[in-house]
Amino acid sequence: MATAVFYDPRRRRWKHLRTIFDVAGFSLTLLVGFFFYSLFRGVSLPALLQQGQRRGYHALKEKDRRRPARRVAHRKTQAAPSQVALNSGEGIRAAFYVQWDAGSFSSLRAYFLQIDLLFPEWLHVLSADGHLQAVDAKNKLFPVLSGGSVRPVDDKVMPFLKAENAELEVFPLVNNFDPTRSHDVWMPEVAGMLNNPAARAVFRKELAALLASDRYRGLTLDFEGFPFSAQPGYRALVAELSSDLHARGMKLYVALPAHNEDYDYAYVTARADGIILMDYDQHYPGGPAGPVAAQSWFTDNLNSALEVMPREKIIVAVGNYGYEWTSDPKHPERVKNAQTVPVQQAWLMARESEASPELDADSLNPHYAYVDESSARHDVWFLDAVTALNQMRAAQALGINTFALWRLGSEDRSLWAVWDVPGEPEAPAKLRSVPPGQDVDMEGQGEILR
Repeated sequence: MATAVFYDPRRRRWKHLRTIFDVAGFSLTLLVGFFFYSLFRGVSLPALLQQGQRRGYHALKEKDRRRPARRVAHRKTQAAPSQVALNSGEGIRAAFYVQWDAGSFSSLRAYFLQIDLLFPEWLHVLSADGHLQAVDAKNKLFPVLSGGSVRPVDDKVMPFLKAENAELEVFPLVNNFDPTRSHDVWMPEVAGMLNNPAARAVFRKELAALLASDRYRGLTLDFEGFPFSAQPGYRALVAELSSDLHARGMKLYVALPAHNEDYDYAYVTARADGIILMDYDQHYPGGPAGPVAAQSWFTDNLNSALEVMPREKIIVAVGNYGYEWTSDPKHPERVKNAQTVPVQQAWLMARESEASPELDADSLNPHYAYVDESSARHDVWFLDAVTALNQMRAAQALGINTFALWRLGSEDRSLWAVWDVPGEPEAPAKLRSVPPGQDVDMEGQGEILR
């Protein structure tokens, strides 16, 4: 019987074949291991014969960022803004800043190059003892002085301005307004401090410590809504602050409501370096609905101010915000409540309610009204870039070219296109282009003044 060619009864060939399989398996294992090792470990390849092309790329660091050139359209000299005589032919621009609106810091970041003087609302005196208070990130009041040391009242503005090498000067604002309340509250308790020399001394001492804690140039004083009986104490405080600050080479700016007979304009003006004339709030929450600052009302206030204070002391504060008055559905003639609205919010409410803002022909203030689902009437009046341009031009006609904006964060951002040079012939045309997110349809017989 024939045997198979590959028959191997002693299994010799299998031993050799088994050895070959073992070696092959071990080699394959090493190969797979090396593959995965190479996969996760970068290996530098040798340079090729051709020289590698190098691109001029490098990481962008903060110090490498090119900052835009400073706009100097409203300035003629390089002098510090607070050293320029107001309304002397060189425009100075100021703005109010608030902590309780995140939009305020956003506007500051975007437009700080167009601002010379900043009035940040950081300080509050709300009681008769004269102690300064500030507000933390949780909207809680805290004492500015604690254990003899000054606690930081801001963690955004000053670091930002220093990082940008900004040329604007900061004058912290102190008022008797309580920002932690849900509605506007001017604390009348400040009268106790005003009429008490010892409390005024406490107030002045704490202010001095705060102003020495950073690169501040002086102070902005804004006391409102206190009893007339405290006016003598108010005048005494203005005189004391004027003496304190001038002795340190600092400036005192005082914010005063327009055409308010309670204040002694001549006395305060003589001791302040500048009067911030708040030429707005013709109508306000607590009263009937109406224009926030009608054009004729605005101009009349300036003419009245010029009768009692020199032109070189006036800073005209123009508003850019609005009010919404809501009527009682059961008594339409009564105002149920009123609230402040930024310009952007006023436009958004108009769009949502399908109302068309109209530039009122008499006041030259935008206005619209709508009825909600509960039959309550809503009246919205506001000030925007057009009203600001008209008001600034009216002030310039009276020889006033120093303006402050109330306030950063609530403004119509179209305003910045004409903020530097409102008197130039091309200014109205610049307002035809509305920044993204601020589209608005406005109707009416009013117009930009020429």
